[in-house]
Amino acid sequence: MGAVASICVEPMKRRRAEKNLDEKVSAALRERAQSKKRTFRSLNSITMRLPRFKEGLRDIKDVFDHYDENSNGTIDNDELRNCLNKLHVQMSETEADDIHRYCDVDHRNGIQFPEFVVLLCLMYLLFGPDVTRRVSEFESEKLNYVFDELIDAFLFFDKDGDGKMRRKHVTRRMNETSHQERTPGHITARLFKEMDLDRNGKVNLKEFLFAMIRWAGLETEDDGSDETSP
Repeated sequence: MGAVASICVEPMKRRRAEKNLDEKVSAALRERAQSKKRTFRSLNSITMRLPRFKEGLRDIKDVFDHYDENSNGTIDNDELRNCLNKLHVQMSETEADDIHRYCDVDHRNGIQFPEFVVLLCLMYLLFGPDVTRRVSEFESEKLNYVFDELIDAFLFFDKDGDGKMRRKHVTRRMNETSHQERTPGHITARLFKEMDLDRNGKVNLKEFLFAMIRWAGLETEDDGSDETSP
């Protein structure tokens, strides 16, 4: 009976963590959108940055390996708490557990490398540049630059400024700079489906970052597959 109860409780905790953290991320995105000019003016300007994103983020692998204390390719709850402590991110145990659930995008009960990149980017958005400095003093400037551009890429699509990207926004953005030829609907639908991991018709920053990391090739580089980005 206890096992059944545990199975039922975990999805509830995940939904609660998702809602709470989405609200915090959305508030941070609104503040950011109001305080600075937009970096990107076209989809092409974003896709052209993918190699730079990959170059800037691949150095985080050494940081991931450092916190993956048992070298199993996954950061578990205890390892994540150690990581947050060393980054001087002040959180309760419950908040740390919620971050773990939130960033475990593929629900494999642990944080793999691409999810760790998502976690650091979210910590940068919520807690500021001191996070990246504590990740790597030497690489902090590069990480700040890449995280800034990844966040601004999301804001390019987030037309309503509510922290949620919708398919109509993706379609509009993909076509607004091309007056000659519109992108076929099945292409925009496929791209949106790849980002909308929970299939709820909306893409939050976490889902967007996970897709961008995959398209930049960080995930395939780590797992040895030959999957190509769109």
